[in-house]
Amino acid sequence: MPRHLALALLALLLIVSPAAAQKKALFDNTKGETAGNADWIIDDNEPVPSPAQSGIVPTTAENYWTGGISAFGVALVKRGYTVHTLTTSYGITYQNPSNQYDLSNYDLYVIAEPNIRFSAAESTAIFNYVRDGGGLILIVDHWNSDRNSDGYDSPAIANLLDAQKLWGVHSAVSPEPNNWFNMTSTNVNTSPTDSIITGPWGNATGIAFHGGTTFVLYPAINPTVTGDVWTTGTPQGSTSNAMVAHSVYGNGRVVFVGDSSPADDGSATPGNDNIFDGWNELAGAKADSAIFLNATQWATRRGAVIPGDTAPPVVTVTSPAGGETWKAGSQHAITWTATDNVAITTVDIAYSSDGGVNYTNVIASGVANSGTWNWTVPNAPGTAFRMRVIARDAAFNSGTGTSASNFTIDRWSIVASAGPGGTITPSGTLLQAQGSSRTFTITASANHHIANVLVNGASVGAVPSYTFSAIAANHTIAASFEGDARTLTVSTSGAGSVGKSPDLASYAYGALVTLTATPGSGWAFTGWTGDTTASTNPLALAMLANRTLVAHFADVTAPAVSVLAPNGGEVWNGGETHSIQWSAADNASVDSVDIHVSVNGGAGPWVEIAHGLANSGSWSWLVQPPFSTGAVIRVTARDAAANAAADTSDAHFEVRDNTAGVEDGPPAFALSRPTPNPSGGAALLSFSLSRAGSARIEVLDPSGRRIARMQGEFAAGRHSWSWDGHLADGSRARAGLYFVRLLSAEGHRTQRMVRLD
Repeated sequence: MPRHLALALLALLLIVSPAAAQKKALFDNTKGETAGNADWIIDDNEPVPSPAQSGIVPTTAENYWTGGISAFGVALVKRGYTVHTLTTSYGITYQNPSNQYDLSNYDLYVIAEPNIRFSAAESTAIFNYVRDGGGLILIVDHWNSDRNSDGYDSPAIANLLDAQKLWGVHSAVSPEPNNWFNMTSTNVNTSPTDSIITGPWGNATGIAFHGGTTFVLYPAINPTVTGDVWTTGTPQGSTSNAMVAHSVYGNGRVVFVGDSSPADDGSATPGNDNIFDGWNELAGAKADSAIFLNATQWATRRGAVIPGDTAPPVVTVTSPAGGETWKAGSQHAITWTATDNVAITTVDIAYSSDGGVNYTNVIASGVANSGTWNWTVPNAPGTAFRMRVIARDAAFNSGTGTSASNFTIDRWSIVASAGPGGTITPSGTLLQAQGSSRTFTITASANHHIANVLVNGASVGAVPSYTFSAIAANHTIAASFEGDARTLTVSTSGAGSVGKSPDLASYAYGALVTLTATPGSGWAFTGWTGDTTASTNPLALAMLANRTLVAHFADVTAPAVSVLAPNGGEVWNGGETHSIQWSAADNASVDSVDIHVSVNGGAGPWVEIAHGLANSGSWSWLVQPPFSTGAVIRVTARDAAANAAADTSDAHFEVRDNTAGVEDGPPAFALSRPTPNPSGGAALLSFSLSRAGSARIEVLDPSGRRIARMQGEFAAGRHSWSWDGHLADGSRARAGLYFVRLLSAEGHRTQRMVRLD
């Protein structure tokens, strides 16, 4: 017989002979299905709808009862079901003989838009009901469809009901995509084996959402989960953006719909609902109603308990039996034996992480009794794991086997370390699941570079990164670093040397070097300049940069001076030229020589007669007054370091009056003509004062600018100043005309003087 004729005949039999089917459906109204503006019930009369179900015939109108989904209930009665509403006065129970509306009395349980969370006992009852063969249709709505304003909407409540995703479905909530949208989608599952789309009550071509959410599917947790309708443009078979989905759990079946609008028949109590006649919305195909009726047919409990079969299966877990250590991420076979007096229909596998107290971690549900299941060990290390296998037979008897003792899950370790001068990221002991990868980044600090990287003790070079791939063993990785090379350049100023310890061409960054400055004989170390601010000797340097230093040594030894002539007893007449002779030596060199004369036997004052002479050993002096029989010559020698030493004539010599230019007689205020004039060397500037007092004799250039002077307190009488031609700044006067001027309280006098080159 063709398949479509058989399906049509089956539908007809169900319609015309409802009593023969003896199926019962229970619609929930314990979870706020009428809260706020909701009206997701089949009738206002509860738990038994009114008028009586016996009055429903194939032509009965869909609004026979008053409720937002009354058409759904009427349609089930037409197809041989007895329908009731579960109220809070009875509550959600399973295998409770005292509750006439206990789930065990029904083949199908419909929950439309729950707005109150399920208790732990209610959740257990629902899961056990489905596990033992019951059918569940769970309808949710869009995110934030919180009708009773308790902070929980129907998608969130559905997710809490199945927090472990044992049924393989998660409802999208904020901020997940497509948690509140409108769409008519014809992107239905094209597989002819999809009983939700292709069924005895029509082939659905699509579904219309007026504010609904989507589902994410988890086949890794429940391999039976299947999408039936997806949003437009989503690829067939996708695990996201499902609008309708179904799965098998144990011996039972669950169907999920992401919006209540498709079940809405537009007959809700006025004001209770934003009404959509979704039940008949897709004209002709009636796709929305076909999906719900096909889902009912697929999910309804099948078969009857085998009479007299009360013997549970016998189950033994053979691996892991206990004592094993399995690496996170590795794959191992869970093995068991399960036997039954009739036959085993399904097997559930779960593990405990608390030594067998709780088995909340589901590995597989409703799978065949193959005796083995390949398991990827989770990345959740611990020492108190046990495996549990539950086998069920067709009579819903179940037997359980567990690991005899605990087994361990651990991970491989990678120990990462870095020496001074850089870092490795991440560092320390890293625990890794088997088959995973881990990349390490090696970074040198400033002024350093990577020297080497050792992986498991073997060099892989100075690499900046390293990746362990497909990890299946413990590993180590260690990075070492070196400072960048630095240079040290040392020079000296003056007589001395510098020693380096260690003495190398270049130094590692941060290396310590000690510099010791040793002055030459007669010299002293005075300090460092260059790339340091320290002045200590020895000097410790950290080579944090290229450095250039200069060690400075100062000449601290004065020249040795000896006056050779006059050495005492000579008679030199004024106006005569005589040679002053000396010897001067220095550990470096004599830079200049000054000559003074004293007429008081060396007791002073000293009159300078030459300044800044070269160390030639002699100088011709044009003898000038003052005259004295106790004259003494002093020669002062200076070196470049300004060390100075002086020597005087061994004894007095005489300077006789044999000059002209100053009249004899009582002292008068007068300025004599410079002698010699013109002069290429020193010129004697003589003057006399009639009374003691302050006086100044100065040399002016033609512009009247003073270029040299001598001043002080003088006694009455004759005085002189030998000017050697040096200016106040130490330079020599150029050839030309100059003026000599005498200033005192007595007045002023002026003479002309010519300088020669």
